[in-house]
Amino acid sequence: MPRVKKKLFSLLLLSAIFSAFVVTQLGCAADFSPSLAPAAEVEITVLPNPMDRGAPGRVVVSGLSPDSPVTATFDDKPIFFFPHRGELMGFFGADVMIKIGDHPLKVSWGPGPENQRTVSVTVKDKSYGVRDIKVPQSQVDLSPADLERTKIEREATIKALATQSPEKLWTGAFIEPVNGRINSSFGRQTRLNGIMNPRPHAGADYLVPEGTPVKAPADGKVILTGNHFFAGNSVYVDHGQGLISMFFHLSRIDAAEGQDIKKGEILGLVGKTGRVTGAHLHYGLYINGARIDPPVFRQMTDTINSDETIPNKSKL
Repeated sequence: MPRVKKKLFSLLLLSAIFSAFVVTQLGCAADFSPSLAPAAEVEITVLPNPMDRGAPGRVVVSGLSPDSPVTATFDDKPIFFFPHRGELMGFFGADVMIKIGDHPLKVSWGPGPENQRTVSVTVKDKSYGVRDIKVPQSQVDLSPADLERTKIEREATIKALATQSPEKLWTGAFIEPVNGRINSSFGRQTRLNGIMNPRPHAGADYLVPEGTPVKAPADGKVILTGNHFFAGNSVYVDHGQGLISMFFHLSRIDAAEGQDIKKGEILGLVGKTGRVTGAHLHYGLYINGARIDPPVFRQMTDTINSDETIPNKSKL
């Protein structure tokens, strides 16, 4: 074979070998790169939509693997996800004082606009009624010492309510902390000594006898206890992923800060400590800073553990 042809043949052979090497390496690299589901296969469901102010909601993401790094926000507050029946679910809340109208719920599962969605969630107004309460005027016009005390207590409660443990600590449906009727519902406006309080009632008051045991509604960790000016003997429980429950006006506290608590375990006894007119349990619930109606959230946890279908929902 002539020398020129041999040289040309060698160059072509080397080029072919190099091309095969590059293709092989690219193929290997593709095998180890993370894969995202096509946007068309991902479905976002929001329940309920529309929703009342003070109501809890949930967002379900289907079409992704349970370990997908999904992030979301509602009203600029984070939503944490957990695996549920082959999908990903997260809770959010429309705070009792949220602005009425449309709010964006943003979901992302990867870089780029093709891996992001925004759902418009409509928040409706709801009238929870008005209650009249009369207490000693010294519990309304606070002394300098009481003002200083409440300032310190408020700082502690704000810190507790900002807790956002990444793990979901509870399982199954929530239970009622006591068996009794609600005599002052969540969201009511309060006329205190004849003057309307601009802040609505951020919990549900259960009218039960003093000394009634108060049960933890779900598994969690006790993050704050203490005797507070307004709330009396109080217990705050972190259930994980920004879900915090609180129990006020206890006659006795039976839980300690840092204690792991199981659903149904006793947190304390019903009492009439703090600013009250009589013995009752105040039960409050926050989702990432949003104050929501505890009995409605309990009903929602019942729903997700059944096959019930809710008609008020949005899908993308």
